[in-house]
Order: sequence, then C-alpha cells, then structure tokens
Amino acid sequence: MFKNINWIAVIISVVLLEVLGFLWYGPMLGGAWTTAYTDFVGREPDMSNVVVTQSLGVVNTLILVLGLGWVFARMGINALAGVGAAAAVWFFFNFTTMAIDYLYMGFTPNLVIINMGYQLVSYLVAGAILGLMPGRAKAA
Repeated sequence: MFKNINWIAVIISVVLLEVLGFLWYGPMLGGAWTTAYTDFVGREPDMSNVVVTQSLGVVNTLILVLGLGWVFARMGINALAGVGAAAAVWFFFNFTTMAIDYLYMGFTPNLVIINMGYQLVSYLVAGAILGLMPGRAKAA
C-alpha cells in the first residue's frame, strides 16, 4: 500500500511538522492557546505526561503525512499541485472535522482558530514537501 511513497519526504515532513508544532504551541501562540484552553476547560493543560503526549503526536503526524503521501502517489500529484491538493484535503476533511469542536462541543473561537491554523499550515508544508519530492505514481 505504501510502496509508491517517497519515505524521505515523509520523514522530512514529520520532522518539520513537529518543529512547527513546537513553535506554534510554544513561542508563537503558546500563551494564547493556553489562555483559550484554560478559558474553555477551566484549568490549565495537564503537562504531566508530556513525553507520552508528544510521542502520540508524532505518531498522529506520521499517519497524516502517510495519508497525504498515499493520496498524492495514487493521483500522481507533484510540485505546486501538492499545496493545492493538501489545502483541499485539509478543507474537506480536517476543517470540517475540527468545526465540530466549535459547533457541538462548545470550543471557543480562539481555541478552534489556533488549532485549525496549525493544521492548515501543517497540511500546506507537508503538501509542498510531498509535492516537491513525489513518490512513484501508481500504474493504472
């Protein structure tokens, strides 16, 4: 199933998205995210199991990138088409899924915007890398 994926592009994407996540939820928007989370939940985030949480985050990122790589390889997507395809995948699947948090779970707009923004930038970065370093297109 994954033999047509460029594994080097997957590894580069995962590493860059982990760095992006560190920056996004740290120096860039960490304070705003913590405030939005605390306002919603009523307590600060529990950071007692940060190693486990971050490890699961890496696995989640790997699944995301593998999924994009698989779709791109099946469709023969490369170069700039990767960014457009990643934006479409984000909008149709991630945006709509995360919108449920706002619509039905009552997440605050700030919390949803920060989280959706990170996901959008992640998809675009992964899409660019996977598009610039395409796997082999699957033969029809």
